[in-house]
Amino acid sequence: MREMHDVCNEIAYLAQTYLELGRWGFVETARLVELNDQTHPAIIYDSPYCKVSISFVEWTPAHQTNEYAARVYYGRSHAPYDKSTMICNGKESYCWHLAREVLHFLDGRTPEYAASNLHSHELIKKFREAVSSKSLLYKLPEWEIRKHAMLWEHYAPRLFEVFDLRHPDVWEQYRQFLKQVYDIKGRNPAINPPLDSIC
Repeated sequence: MREMHDVCNEIAYLAQTYLELGRWGFVETARLVELNDQTHPAIIYDSPYCKVSISFVEWTPAHQTNEYAARVYYGRSHAPYDKSTMICNGKESYCWHLAREVLHFLDGRTPEYAASNLHSHELIKKFREAVSSKSLLYKLPEWEIRKHAMLWEHYAPRLFEVFDLRHPDVWEQYRQFLKQVYDIKGRNPAINPPLDSIC
């Protein structure tokens, strides 16, 4: 079985290779190497704008121990390294976020459009078509990190500013946008806290 230290080293290498970390002031501030029910291996980067976590997700396919998937999350500067939620204004809220909803917000899409296209985005579709070669078929962490490098190229620094505590007006606009999206899409009562409970 691959050591989680090796997974973190590989994630860090890929991030340094493909993401313009220095350009946006991102520096590594934490490395989680445990694999248990509460946390997964991850590299955390902090910048003056926000935090980015590149996290181990799962072995792919399940039960093998060589290839794995990774996911990139964005957090505000108060997001804890080792938890996906925190108590904010008296309620449990998600503090680490995927980019997909934010992209629709930055594109100026309506909540109705975002609710219907929550799990897709034109730019990501184009990336998938352009980079779906066999060379990356079994390199899912590289694929994910290169996808975010492309997103940064198109959306930075606006993507980071959504999470920036120095721009509370932008965050509040995004929070209201996400609430409207889930007002339209509906909320799964089995998911607690609700996906639009964010901080």
